[in-house]
Amino acid sequence: MNTAATHIKTGTAIVLAAFCISGLPADAATLIVDCDAGNSLNAALTTVKPGDTVLVSGLCKEQVNVAPEVTRVTIDGQKKTTIQHPGGQQTSPHAFYNRGKEITIKGFTVTGGQDGIHLSGPASAVLDGNHVIKNSGRGIHIDKGSIVRILNTTVEESGGIGIDISGASYAYIGVFIPRVPALGPNTIRNNGGPGINIERSSGAWIVGNTISGNKENGIAVHRNAQADVIANTINGNGGDAISVSYNSGVNFDSEPRRDGPNKTEAAQPSGGVAVRCMAGGYVDGPLGTLAGKQGAKVFDSGCVDRVKGN
Repeated sequence: MNTAATHIKTGTAIVLAAFCISGLPADAATLIVDCDAGNSLNAALTTVKPGDTVLVSGLCKEQVNVAPEVTRVTIDGQKKTTIQHPGGQQTSPHAFYNRGKEITIKGFTVTGGQDGIHLSGPASAVLDGNHVIKNSGRGIHIDKGSIVRILNTTVEESGGIGIDISGASYAYIGVFIPRVPALGPNTIRNNGGPGINIERSSGAWIVGNTISGNKENGIAVHRNAQADVIANTINGNGGDAISVSYNSGVNFDSEPRRDGPNKTEAAQPSGGVAVRCMAGGYVDGPLGTLAGKQGAKVFDSGCVDRVKGN
């Protein structure tokens, strides 16, 4: 099997000058990986240097591993690459396992793993324009102090949670950073657990996404976690639209965003209530049109209700 990737180095003074101006290393390279031709993405990742781009195509039947020492690398599936976990005894049960820093993973379909994309850290990544589908556990999982930005991505048909944020990690879901107005909306749908789960001292900005048809809650925030949840469409989830518990908090209106309230389409309420708070914590801000078949909200005596409307 041909496992070598093609390396394209920047060779002219003009190109080198452009890279210097942009802040990229002068010897940044583009590596070409064609899985249909027998190339291996994992093999290419053992040779990358900061600033490199790996352009991938084809069906890659491998468990992709980005090592902790890999930094500032872009891995681009170009909207024509599938990462499919091969099954069996592999290094990791996850299809795309990232422990690197400042890694951009974009343009892939990712399927067949326990987790589709797993960040274990502390790791950091931008996940942009991916389709994460039919993984047996979680679609995307980050833990151990990792940071992720999830943009323009569909996460669907996972066996469990769609997007899971745990272990003092942080996620920007639908927004690159809060002060930048532009959104990169995600779709999180038809997963076997909650659409988005934030727990264990983790946090998230969740802005402008569609979260629908998940078997449990649309968004669950619990175990000393916090989330800013703004301008999302939350439809037809099996549990509550939003559930907050165990000393956690949710803000529905938070500077510097000006995106408006969350909403539920009229014919698609979630199966529980719009907002539930239990065992300590708070919810603050406008309810918008969030709706559940069992009513607008349920707060126990240990929760602070600052929800405006209904």
